[in-house]
Amino acid sequence: MRRWKPQFSPGVVIALVLLLLALVGTAYFGYQLFLALGQPPEAWPVSWELYSELVGFLGMLFISGTLAYRLLSRLTMAYTLDRNGLYISWLGNRAVVPMTQIESIDSGGSGMRLPWRPVQGIGYYWGEGRTGGGRPLHLFTTRHPKHALLVHTAGASYAISPNDAGTFVQDLEQLRRLGVIQQLNATVERGRFFFYDFWKDRTVRLALLLTLFIALLSLGLLALRYPMLPPIIELRFNAAGEVVDLRPKYQVLFLPMAALVVSLMNLGLGLSLYQRQPAGARLLQLGSVLVQFLFSVAIFSVLLR
Repeated sequence: MRRWKPQFSPGVVIALVLLLLALVGTAYFGYQLFLALGQPPEAWPVSWELYSELVGFLGMLFISGTLAYRLLSRLTMAYTLDRNGLYISWLGNRAVVPMTQIESIDSGGSGMRLPWRPVQGIGYYWGEGRTGGGRPLHLFTTRHPKHALLVHTAGASYAISPNDAGTFVQDLEQLRRLGVIQQLNATVERGRFFFYDFWKDRTVRLALLLTLFIALLSLGLLALRYPMLPPIIELRFNAAGEVVDLRPKYQVLFLPMAALVVSLMNLGLGLSLYQRQPAGARLLQLGSVLVQFLFSVAIFSVLLR
């Protein structure tokens, strides 16, 4: 069994520079939030400016996480050959291409369609595109696919870029002629550390996006209306809509905080349950949508009175 690292490309440097810039942006917005929220709740300067800083912090945090994942995937990527197959590994994951299914190897190609073209090449080329002939093209290369090695099987192609392409092709052809010892299936074996199955579940992703959208919407309205609220507000009502409790206005801020705590608890439980009870994990995330909606209704009822 022999192992190859990918060829060097500017993409890894670009990913590193962008990650450092994103971390600086995350630190900046995080520091601004710390200054604003490091006071007692009654002194919090809740405004549209603070809301913008929160959105900026979340956005930069997401970009930093994405770039960190891309960079670590690139740094841990490797190609391995044995008599049974080609193995492409990165950050605890492994794509298996059975030797019996490999039909040919080409050097580059033309007319390819790549996903997310504006950000392809940051770190490495990733995802699934299409070859010029319309076949699925799985991207695991640090070079543009038109300059990479294309490993063709009956149903798909794989773009790779081992650092000694000539020797790689020679070894692969020799191993193909030797014949296999064990039959393999073409598959992608996901590592469990990043909970890939949970994040790739369409119901889970839709629920998480709805939860985030509703939370940001209610926080945006709260940021707009909060400076105009009187010092004492009507916070609790009975079934007839009559006021039963007056509280300092800062206590309305506890409503989105409570919704956030519940949503984070549901997220943590969903991550721990998904492998054993995926339906239960989905229900927890859908429950987060309902929780955010109910708390948002409560916030709107206070702010719009």
